[in-house]
Amino acid sequence: MSPDGVAVSCRGVARTYATAGGGVSALAGVDATFAPGSISALVGPSGCGKSTLLRLLAALDTPDAGTILAGADDVGSLHGGAERRYRREVAAYLAQRPAANLVPHLTVAEQLVAEGGVQLAETLGIAHRLTARASELSGGEQARAGLAAGLGRGTPVVLVDEPTAELDRDASRKVIDALRAAADDGRTIVVATHDPALVDVAETTIELGSRVRLAAAPDAGTQARGAVVVELAGLTKTYGGRRAVDAVSLELRAGEVGVVLGRSGSGKSTLLMIAGGWTEADAGTASLPGLAWALTGYLPQRFGLLPELSVAENVALPLRVAGRDPNAADPLIDALGLSAFRHRPPAETSIGQQQRTALARALVLAPPVVLLDEPTSHQDGGSAELVWRSLRRAAAGGTACLVATHDESAAGQADRVWRIDDGRIAAV
Repeated sequence: MSPDGVAVSCRGVARTYATAGGGVSALAGVDATFAPGSISALVGPSGCGKSTLLRLLAALDTPDAGTILAGADDVGSLHGGAERRYRREVAAYLAQRPAANLVPHLTVAEQLVAEGGVQLAETLGIAHRLTARASELSGGEQARAGLAAGLGRGTPVVLVDEPTAELDRDASRKVIDALRAAADDGRTIVVATHDPALVDVAETTIELGSRVRLAAAPDAGTQARGAVVVELAGLTKTYGGRRAVDAVSLELRAGEVGVVLGRSGSGKSTLLMIAGGWTEADAGTASLPGLAWALTGYLPQRFGLLPELSVAENVALPLRVAGRDPNAADPLIDALGLSAFRHRPPAETSIGQQQRTALARALVLAPPVVLLDEPTSHQDGGSAELVWRSLRRAAAGGTACLVATHDESAAGQADRVWRIDDGRIAAV
């Protein structure tokens, strides 16, 4: 099928999800047109329905009202073989979680379509990882490998959820250039994004939901820095002959926010895993207060929320384990903008809301140390500010916050900044 000439349109599209607590309205009366040869950006705060709309366009979900047309296909009415043909030949969909777009036990090369996919892998800067299994890649490498696999299929419509969320600036530019090239070839590109650089190259911007208005927050205050509570000395970790972490040393004191800045695959996540005791180093030592929730909080890129518990119950779980009042979680739930979703299970909230839930759980016991892996990767601008406010309040209370991120703006939030490249601290 030629990629040219497939316009996609929505008229009056609505979707409500039935839950134990009642209906959750994800979309209400959306009208939009996505033109061939263009990039269309879906923007709006976390939970506004961006991911839901992409799934409807991909025929992975069905609208409760309205129509979706992709060329001659009435997407909402497809069933059986016609639905499978549409997903296979018309619309490629890439989910927000990069790992969901790849088969974990296959190599990158085994998931690419012939030469076109390999060329895309080179364009996206992951040609050196073609022989690695998907499960061995960093989150940013998985995002680019999934995009290479999705774009390589050559479908006329490409639907991508937060393609640059876990990427540093250089990797994001490669992704944006690849999407731009696909649109210039006549394909219809629809992306859900918080990334201003991606919005800037889009011909059409469609805003869903309403922007979060932030009240002025009280100054978290300052306090004298305390004793060293995080001490990493000469940490080294090798995978398959490649040094993911190479002789890294750093210290962080109580009440400080420290940021480890680096591109995708630079070793940030491995460093946090070693620091927290979940991965064993080949050499070096890591000294933290301990692994219990009350001593070291942890926000991983995969949030680890319990699906059978509500948002509020997930946040309060460390309090219950410690024999403390679960209602003590309420201030954090409010501060992170989760009050309206407190009784929902995580599956009925957006990825950004799930990330903030996991953050609240990590902070709820006010531990001496909290380790945070890309804490704002799935947040819009307003929600990201809620995250940083919460970290600043935690630091003012004496918690040492060690953040690993590719987001250069995080340096402005930090007391200490380390730059990591190919597993080594390149600058302090």
